[in-house]
Amino acid sequence: MVKLLAMMVDNEIVQATKQHLQDTVSEREGWCVHLNNHLPEVEKWAVWLASRNPVADATVILLGVWLHDIGQVTGPKEVDHAVNSEVEARRFLPTIGAGPDLVEKVAHCIRSHRCKDVFPSSLEARILAAADSASHLSDNVYVLMAKRGEVDDAIAKVGRDMRDIQTFPELVEMLEPVSQAWLGLLKVWPKIN
Repeated sequence: MVKLLAMMVDNEIVQATKQHLQDTVSEREGWCVHLNNHLPEVEKWAVWLASRNPVADATVILLGVWLHDIGQVTGPKEVDHAVNSEVEARRFLPTIGAGPDLVEKVAHCIRSHRCKDVFPSSLEARILAAADSASHLSDNVYVLMAKRGEVDDAIAKVGRDMRDIQTFPELVEMLEPVSQAWLGLLKVWPKIN
C-alpha cells in the first residue's frame, strides 16, 4: 500500500519542502532535534491514514506534514504556530512551483491541524490533524511536558489528541489503550521541584 501511495505523490515538491523545513530549523538551536523526532512520526501516521483513504491527495498531506510546525521557528513567537506555518507555506510553496489550488489545500491543512479556532474541512486536513495527534500518543511529548512540570497540561493534551483522532474509528480503537496508559502514568507522575 505504501509503495502505491508513493507513486501518487509529487516526490519532487515533497522533497523540496522537506529540505526547506530542514534548512529552516537547522538555523534555530534546539528545534532541529524536536522536529526531527516529531515530523517522521507524523509522516508515519499520515501515510498509514492516507493508505486507508485512497481518495485523499497524498501530496497535500505530505506537504502539510513537513510544513505544519515550521511556524514554531518562523514568525512572531506570540502568534499561534499554525498561523505562522500557514504564512510560511503560502510564501514558500509557490517558489517551488506549487499552483494556487495546491497552496490553498495545504494552507488549510496546516492552519486547521490544531483543531483549535479553524477546523479541518477536507479529508486531507482531517488526516493531518489526526496524524499529528496520533504522533503525540505514540511518541514522548507527554513525558517531555511532565519533565517541565506541565503534568496537568499533558493530561489535557492527551484528551485533545484523542478528540482530534475521532474522525478515524480505527485510529481511536488502536490508540484508546495507549491514551489510557498515558493518563495512568501522568496521574502518578512525581511532582517534585
